[in-house]
Amino acid sequence: IIGYTQEVRAEAALAELKEMSAPEARVWRDAELTTIAAVDLVPGDVVSLEAGDRIPADVRLIELVRLEADEASLTGESLPVSKQVEPTPLESGTGDRLSLAYAGAVVTSGRGKAVVVSTGQLTEMGKIANLLTEEEPRTPLSLEMGRVGRTIAVLAFGIAIVIFVLGLVRGNPVESMFLIAVALAVAAIPEGLPAITTITLSRGVQRMARRNAVVRKLTAVEALGAASVICTDKTGTLTRNEMSVQKIGFAGASLALKEAHGSERRIHRYGLIAALCNDSQPSGRRFIGDPTETALLRSVDPIVLDVDEVRSSYPRVDELGFDSRRKRMATLHHTEEGYLLAVKGAPEVIIDLSSDVETRTGAEPIDDALVHRAKAEAAEFAAAGLRTLAFGYRLFESRPVDLQGVEHDLTLVAIVGMSDEIRPEVPPAVRDAERAGLRVVMVTGDHEVTARSIADELGLLDDGRRVMGGAELRSIDEDVLASVVADFGAYARVDPVDKVKLVRAWQRQGAIVAMTGDGVNDAPALKVADIGISMGSGTAVSKEASSMVLADDNFASIVAAIEEGRGIFSNLKKVIYFLLSANASEVLVMLAGFLLFGGLGEPLLAVQILWINLVTDGLPAIALGMDPPVPGLMDRRPDQRRDILGRAHQVRILWQSAILAAGALAGFAYGHLVRDLPWEHVRTIGFSTLVGVQMLHVFNVRAQGTSVWQRGFFDNRLLLIAITLSLLLQLGVVYLPIGNQLFDTVPIDLIDWVAILVLNIVPFLTIDFFRTQGLRRNPQSATAMD
Repeated sequence: IIGYTQEVRAEAALAELKEMSAPEARVWRDAELTTIAAVDLVPGDVVSLEAGDRIPADVRLIELVRLEADEASLTGESLPVSKQVEPTPLESGTGDRLSLAYAGAVVTSGRGKAVVVSTGQLTEMGKIANLLTEEEPRTPLSLEMGRVGRTIAVLAFGIAIVIFVLGLVRGNPVESMFLIAVALAVAAIPEGLPAITTITLSRGVQRMARRNAVVRKLTAVEALGAASVICTDKTGTLTRNEMSVQKIGFAGASLALKEAHGSERRIHRYGLIAALCNDSQPSGRRFIGDPTETALLRSVDPIVLDVDEVRSSYPRVDELGFDSRRKRMATLHHTEEGYLLAVKGAPEVIIDLSSDVETRTGAEPIDDALVHRAKAEAAEFAAAGLRTLAFGYRLFESRPVDLQGVEHDLTLVAIVGMSDEIRPEVPPAVRDAERAGLRVVMVTGDHEVTARSIADELGLLDDGRRVMGGAELRSIDEDVLASVVADFGAYARVDPVDKVKLVRAWQRQGAIVAMTGDGVNDAPALKVADIGISMGSGTAVSKEASSMVLADDNFASIVAAIEEGRGIFSNLKKVIYFLLSANASEVLVMLAGFLLFGGLGEPLLAVQILWINLVTDGLPAIALGMDPPVPGLMDRRPDQRRDILGRAHQVRILWQSAILAAGALAGFAYGHLVRDLPWEHVRTIGFSTLVGVQMLHVFNVRAQGTSVWQRGFFDNRLLLIAITLSLLLQLGVVYLPIGNQLFDTVPIDLIDWVAILVLNIVPFLTIDFFRTQGLRRNPQSATAMD
């Protein structure tokens, strides 16, 4: 079933990837441009590309005119990439190969020709599809439970064989010893554990959904509780995936956009030029077009009254589009006084073309000092990870004939710095994660300068952590990376394969890794991570590869989900602890009972042990899985992979189960030695005593990190109901005829119940006493127990 489910999910993800492929391509064949199915392309074909085309294969550009491509789905780059025909170094990362264009990317502007170099599974998108077919890693709980299950099975088999042989040596009948051996095997195995674990995890799914975390795979719930590292994508996860103007500079005097007021001359002039020298269009309350240009229009919106009104007052009569050679764009507009040339472009270009600078009072001649201040301002913006543009204008009385010939003697208006803005809820969420002992690491396909700026602002580079570039990441092997991975707080210019390599490096350090992302390029790492977390607005491919989806795209919801996961994980540990200690006590009762009373009959029948495991233990265990969270869970470091049933837990299970078994054996001794009852009566008393001590032991288990009196008894009503129901069922087994018939029990007297109650309370108080004494000697063990 698991294998089939995995294949279905992989096929769904691959189907989504196929949908991202271009169905057709325009290709030159026999000196003619013809349209063919993209699947029929072969390396060496020459394809034609235009704005709006989805690139049909990985191609090498040979001709282009201002061609830009949106490669965010593959590289995570938030802006369209300007392409070139000049070759790039062979060792360059996917996002830096400017002479290549990739299958699935979209041409946002310009046109060009290209030679097909890879098709199908050999394209970068195809490689992602191959990574998605790899088997998912097993979760910490499944690994630990597999180990525990194998250990229990070996012990149960070994104990059963030893008892069987000892019984035969003592002359016991073969049939009787076989039944005892079977009962021992039944006692050793917690039959209800898989079902109760699933119920607990399913309940956790419902609780997480209320906190905007939609769990797609049940195992993600327990893995979240143990998560120790969050490897997060930048674009769309930490940031809005929407460019916005952050700062406006005026030759040395910069201010944040929110401080700008349209009434000031130079700010209004910036708004005018940014609105006119812009090809994006208003559409209701939004803007449609290039991300950079739409960001400029959003910044203009509060400065000028209305973009449409400004454009109608200054109609465009000519233009020179942006290209990578000129590094600028110019538009000519008719005005009441004549003509206005509006120019925007790279700061160093616009500054060098300017002879004046706009001030508060008007245009003034630009001097060397102003040039130096303007260039320093642009450099400062760039160093902060901002994308920079400068704006200038020139006025004419009559219409110029050649625009390119008059792009000089400009008046420098402003330099702006833009970025993909950090979501406001992310910084406090990162701080909460760090407080909870979680490492937050940024993994992005964006440039190193941008990555450093974002990481530094979020505090990911504290304690001397650095930024690693994609080239360095690809140059070191996995062993070296695993040894130094914790020294870095951010990774830039990484490819999909690099992200997988990073996740595995952290896992080799023993970390439980949560990987977030929203793009196709994130999908392989989402699948390899212990917990893959995709955004609700992300691609269908990323959702199929993930184990959890954030409905609100809120990074803070990850921390909330981890908090919920820790509570569920803590409860799971309690459930496992309770069931294993209960089963261990049953094994000890069987062993000691055989040695002490073996000549009288079986201490417990196999059907009685099954009744305890599945019903009287099962109901309280389910309620224990829904226990309210222990206070302060997010002030602790996360549990590690092997801490689910560490050595300390195993020792506690052994000594506490020994005390439980002693209480139950005292019930047998009371019935046989004090009351001198028939063995059926004695076994019924011992059977009921064992049920009782295990019921009370639930309260000791849920108070592992403190005293039962401090933890309380009444804050989990479901647990009280479950214990009451279990005890009523046990009374039915003892007093109802059908119970007597099925479980070979007999009714017992009131005095016997008084003795059972005393024998229940003594082990309960004994365990609480020794545990609290141990906590006083070692307070640090309190958090490890929960």
